[in-house]
Amino acid sequence: MADLFQTPKAKSLNDTLSTNFQIGLNDRIAFVKHLFKGNQEDFNRVVSQLNTFKNEKEAKNFVLTMVKPDYNWSEKEEFEARFMEIIERKFS
Repeated sequence: MADLFQTPKAKSLNDTLSTNFQIGLNDRIAFVKHLFKGNQEDFNRVVSQLNTFKNEKEAKNFVLTMVKPDYNWSEKEEFEARFMEIIERKFS
């Protein structure tokens, strides 16, 4: 019964940021180098756009139809798979 009167815990910074993509430094560096031809601004722009999608299907469709063709990810399957895993994790 006492639980009904407790005030909700304030969200931590980590909780607040978890609505965005969680990409570690090593992954970030690898993605910029291998998937975005070394262009940090393009990578940041794509991640920013991905943060606007409401579901995994929209986000993956955007990557597969708009991003991947522009950067020629052939022979980059390992990095592409890791990037898509991060998208899946955001929406799970």
